[in-house]
Amino acid sequence: MTRPPEARNNPEAPGNRPGASAADMLVRNDPESEDFGGPSGLIGEARWMTWLERLLGLAPAVILFAMMVLTFVNVFMRYLFRQPISGAFEIMSYMMGLMVFLSLVLVAARSDHVRISVLDGFLPFWLRRARAVLFNLIMAAICAGLGWRLWLYGERLTSWGDKTQMYGLPNGLLAKIMAGSTLICAVLFVALAVMLIWRRDALHRVEG
Repeated sequence: MTRPPEARNNPEAPGNRPGASAADMLVRNDPESEDFGGPSGLIGEARWMTWLERLLGLAPAVILFAMMVLTFVNVFMRYLFRQPISGAFEIMSYMMGLMVFLSLVLVAARSDHVRISVLDGFLPFWLRRARAVLFNLIMAAICAGLGWRLWLYGERLTSWGDKTQMYGLPNGLLAKIMAGSTLICAVLFVALAVMLIWRRDALHRVEG
């Protein structure tokens, strides 16, 4: 489907941005595109941002790989030797909590959380921009409240000396890591809102 000339030449049209090449706009306008690289959210084109993004994704990637190896070995031991790894479910549950909440930081930084864009083509630019600012501030408030409650819960678990049954993994530490990740997300959402207010061309990086 060919876009009308006025939409292609309008930088405020959905999918367009100042300085975007024709190929870049084609990729961004393709709903089935798998191009997830490049600037997005707070992640810009600077080299240090690229390395920071990789660093943020390193811990969740290592944890996910460890979960895959543990699952494979556990299944192998269960069906071949009839002797599964003791406490595998406990370890997997602990690693799952770490992976999900550590990944949230990268998702928030790239503004890659799930959104519905059914009405984006019908809304004016200023309304989409105001909506994005409002939603990021709401998400910041939610994450701040959730992180605060998680931290208090972690403090309570630590005071109780609460640990997992088989390997004695500290549940309070897990709750505090989850709280820290959630509070960092709150800061990132505020930064996204400020970027949207300060920079007129930032909307494509938040909605792209």
